[in-house]
Amino acid sequence: MERNQFLLFLSFLFSTIATILGIAILVSGSSLARFSSGTGGGLFQASEIGAVVIPIVGEIHSGESTFDSTGADTVLRQLRELEEDGNVKGILLEINSPGGTVAASQEIFNELLHLRKTKKIVVSMKDVAASGGYYIAAASDYIFAQNGTITGSIGVISFAPNVKGLLDRYGVGVRTYKAGKYKDMYSPFRDSTNEEDDMIGKQLQDTYRKFVEDVAKGRNKTVKSIEELAEGKIYSGEDAFRNKLVDDIGGRREAHKKLSELCQYDGLIPLFEQEISPFDRFLQSIGVSFLGDKSHVSKIKSLIQSQVLVILPTALGKLML
Repeated sequence: MERNQFLLFLSFLFSTIATILGIAILVSGSSLARFSSGTGGGLFQASEIGAVVIPIVGEIHSGESTFDSTGADTVLRQLRELEEDGNVKGILLEINSPGGTVAASQEIFNELLHLRKTKKIVVSMKDVAASGGYYIAAASDYIFAQNGTITGSIGVISFAPNVKGLLDRYGVGVRTYKAGKYKDMYSPFRDSTNEEDDMIGKQLQDTYRKFVEDVAKGRNKTVKSIEELAEGKIYSGEDAFRNKLVDDIGGRREAHKKLSELCQYDGLIPLFEQEISPFDRFLQSIGVSFLGDKSHVSKIKSLIQSQVLVILPTALGKLML
């Protein structure tokens, strides 16, 4: 009898939690486009002059943002909405990211570079703004970093696991059926050929060259000057400042002041940030992510230790920065 009561209690508890989380997902989905004042004002109104804070946090990937990652679709949608609002004079990007997928980082970079024609963009780097994080920062008008910020990491790496030796040891064979000579080029069950290594090398060089060229374009530097600072080198904020990868040392306060100056605003321009609903805060507090799909990132997160651009086969993940 007691056991049945206990099971009934558990069923009730799980049903209640599921209901709350379901409501939370619906409510949080409707709050993504809302911005509230980060400087003491009320809700952001179309009649107000101001600037918007956009965070670039965690791994950068395609799709929608989650609580601890940045989705390009989410950011692009926000940027395109802000482009149409004449009262939004600037954007403060707060970056705390080691990088992410190549295409997603490039999309955000290109959109920011386009937006820079009509809006002022200032970056405030936090703990880390490396590889894809720095890629995005390079599209801004001005970059601030803390002395201890980790940034740079302009480089490319590609890897795939090879378990052939392990399988051979235990007598396990894998049969592969394919249409196309190179379809299993990243297969973990065999060694790559010299020809395949050459193809991968060319892919890496193409991606690396584009990375360097975009950074040079965004920073108004020569490609040669960026090449000398690239090759996957990682810099502290202070070292990045000495090498002109960032423009100054500081945090949000300094970035806010600079953005106000660039926007030619008398005083400090009002900052507006995305409003987070109580349900969002509840989900954040228990560390649960429901929005977006970052399963690929989760699978490879533990494998990627170096903050450099990473190209992965689709079986494992996506092109990574």
